[in-house]
Amino acid sequence: DLAGIVAYHRIQSSPGFRDAARFCLGRLRDAGVPAEIHSFAADGVTDFWGYPPPQEWSARAATLRLIAPEKEARVLADYREDRIAIVQRSLATPADGVEAEVVPLENGEEEAEYEGLDLEGKVVLSRGEVDRVRELAVERHGAAGILFDGMREAPPVRPIMSLAARQYTSFWWEESEEARRCFGFVLTPQQGEWLRRLIKSEARDGRTVRVHASADTSFYAGHGENVVAYIPGETPEEVWLIAHLCHPQASANDNASGSAVLLEAARAIARLIEEGRLPKPRRGLRFLLVPEITGTYAYLATHEELIPNVVAALNLDMVGEDQAQCGSTLNLAQAPLCSPSVSDDLLALIMEALAAEGEGFMGTTSYALFRWIEAPFSAGSDHYVLADPTVGIPCPMLLQWPDRFYHTSADTLDKVDPAMLGRVGVAAATYLWWFATAGPREAGWLGQAMVTRPEARLGRMEQ
Repeated sequence: DLAGIVAYHRIQSSPGFRDAARFCLGRLRDAGVPAEIHSFAADGVTDFWGYPPPQEWSARAATLRLIAPEKEARVLADYREDRIAIVQRSLATPADGVEAEVVPLENGEEEAEYEGLDLEGKVVLSRGEVDRVRELAVERHGAAGILFDGMREAPPVRPIMSLAARQYTSFWWEESEEARRCFGFVLTPQQGEWLRRLIKSEARDGRTVRVHASADTSFYAGHGENVVAYIPGETPEEVWLIAHLCHPQASANDNASGSAVLLEAARAIARLIEEGRLPKPRRGLRFLLVPEITGTYAYLATHEELIPNVVAALNLDMVGEDQAQCGSTLNLAQAPLCSPSVSDDLLALIMEALAAEGEGFMGTTSYALFRWIEAPFSAGSDHYVLADPTVGIPCPMLLQWPDRFYHTSADTLDKVDPAMLGRVGVAAATYLWWFATAGPREAGWLGQAMVTRPEARLGRMEQ
């Protein structure tokens, strides 16, 4: 499943995401899991609870070539070879492309850095946040486009300049900003450093460095998709498992891994019920594959009647990491303290049992063969929408962090550990099944188990 998902360029509100959604729909239906696609407007205007999904965008080709000095001419970025080579949601260039001088900036995020620069019709090379650079360089100073050569650090596993990869970078336009759009390309930090040295060298002799940029892209009023599978229970109550399906190709751990685990959990539970090895659950199980955040808002806004019946949920985000390569730790990210529930404690108890993989020398202790921790709430993915007190769905998250390859072109299939996928799949399916079937006996067991946990949790928070 994971290998199938990474075959698609899964930008939110795009044909590639739609193809990935259809792939997952087919996998669920082939496994006998009732599933459908729920479409929602992605026109840059329609909003869901005040949150507008991005306008649909399609990219067919994009190339950045260094053309001067001629002796250094080469292709710097090609979308067909690396989908992250373009700033996602870039504007199309004219059919014959754009030829322009390259002007280096450091970050380009402060107006003072532009003093004395003539940027009209030129492209800027910047490590800064692209929407801020676009506002200053393009909108205020007339630049034609942006070359981004930054890399977010992820200490201690990814110091700056330690990874020769491109960072996933995107514009996030509103429909009202159509006149201000521009194109952008992404370079590796090493390419950017080389280009900066070249510009400095050429400037000493009064010459400029020039590039030719060509991008075949388009914006239009389109649709987003949520893949929804449902295993009915005996009551209207439900338990949800959610994972975001979006991000550029390959984005294997982020988040083809969470999506693939969700598919397998749905498949396994449905099969065991069909075979009579598990009974029909008391509560229904709903599985959601969404474009991150936007799909969750869209689904909740159009299915508000379901919310009071959801007793718990779990978000899977970046769960398949090969920890040795990625430098990651599996985080149980707790629900926010403003929305207390039993979900965190249940998931922690499941993880403790799951982590008893190795046996001590004398056979009296057990230990994990992987790294995992309980972590306080942090936002950044779909769980924070569900767990917000105004929604009120208890929803912790399983997440691997830090990750050396996070949001880069190096987040590929070879960084995924099948054993880790299996561990998370067991934890997620057990969590779902407990909530789907729990009655007074199970609630009493969990309550007693929770009695011993608050003091330890408060001690960790105090530290």
